[in-house]
Amino acid sequence: MNPEVKNKVWKANSGNGQGGAALLTVLLLSTLLLTMCGVLILITSMGARTAIDSTSELQAYYSAEAGVQACMNVLRGNVAPNAAMPAGTQINFRNAVKASTSNLPTDSSTSFRLSGWLNYNYPAGSPTRVGLMTGYTPQTGLAYSVDVTDPDHIPEASGLPNRLLLHVTGYGPKGAIKNLEVIVNRSSFDYSPQATIMMRSGDDCSAVNFTTGDSAAKDYSGHDHAVPPAGVLPSFGATCNSDTTIETNAANKNTVQDPIAATITNTSLPPWLQSADQARAFLADQKANAIYQGRYFTSFSGYSGAAGTPAFSFVDGDCTLAGGAGLLIVTGNLILDGNPNFNGLILVLGNGYVERDGAGNGNIYGAMSVARFDPVGPGGFLAPTFNTNGAGNSTMQYDSAALRQALDMSGPRAQGIHEY
Repeated sequence: MNPEVKNKVWKANSGNGQGGAALLTVLLLSTLLLTMCGVLILITSMGARTAIDSTSELQAYYSAEAGVQACMNVLRGNVAPNAAMPAGTQINFRNAVKASTSNLPTDSSTSFRLSGWLNYNYPAGSPTRVGLMTGYTPQTGLAYSVDVTDPDHIPEASGLPNRLLLHVTGYGPKGAIKNLEVIVNRSSFDYSPQATIMMRSGDDCSAVNFTTGDSAAKDYSGHDHAVPPAGVLPSFGATCNSDTTIETNAANKNTVQDPIAATITNTSLPPWLQSADQARAFLADQKANAIYQGRYFTSFSGYSGAAGTPAFSFVDGDCTLAGGAGLLIVTGNLILDGNPNFNGLILVLGNGYVERDGAGNGNIYGAMSVARFDPVGPGGFLAPTFNTNGAGNSTMQYDSAALRQALDMSGPRAQGIHEY
């Protein structure tokens, strides 16, 4: 071939010396785009799976919360026992941690699961989980299980535990599990009395209005009436020395058992007697509690509970008490008509006015606190009133057993819940 022609052919084939570069560039860009699309698809699918798993975890947590609420309903006495339970079985903090009164007779578990009160239904015939949905299955449903213990290991002979520890496991779809641990106190509040009749003095120590009655048949005592006795309290208490003197001088009929009266420091009082603001918060809390229990009244006259069936009554106004048993909170005036019989705790918080009026015979065993302040605020404590009129025999005496029973009427309260 002619060398000149051959050189022209070579140049035509080689172009600018970049033959195939465009193809290589396209392949590289395509590979990069495919990689980015793959990463995007992977991230999207992982995000969707995470969202689904988070939903399952959240549903498991809600299931555990539902289990806590179910336990609280049982402990408050709002749930009837299973028909298979022994006749007459009742729930309390002791029975909640006894196999024969907590679990079904067919439940062989050594744990206290309240299976005699909660509808465990998975798997069928075995009290393992309480399904929150019809046709519960672990992959698609919601459920919970319960384990109840006494963290203080109170012996049965010593009475009811003061608190219980709940371990509640919540189950969600796709095997999600959440665990909650809850301490439940037996009472919504606690009260260790400083005197049989505790008069919260005014902040400025204005003189308390206090009379024990002209009749020599009115007896007062801080010696525990319960068997066995828990101790001895002053019959009367106040937070100002001048009021303590008034109380001591009022005991002029030799009917008040020693110790007659004592001045109580503010720090020794329960929080709701240390300041008027805390007293107002306490009243609001117990008002809500009473409304929940259906025991809220704007006025009251008659019997509040009975010796065998104590009750909680919150009277947001005046109360004329004929007798009863349990816990009584009065924001208005309290009139003890005809010297009634009453076992329990009486709190006169608001008007801070108590009058024992009548010639009948009656005994009050337990404790009483009286404080005067504006329930809606502002302002602090003012001087309260306790007057006794009329003849007849009557006794007011500290009783630790009646007090404990009264506090139980306020109902259990969950404290210290956390996930573990």
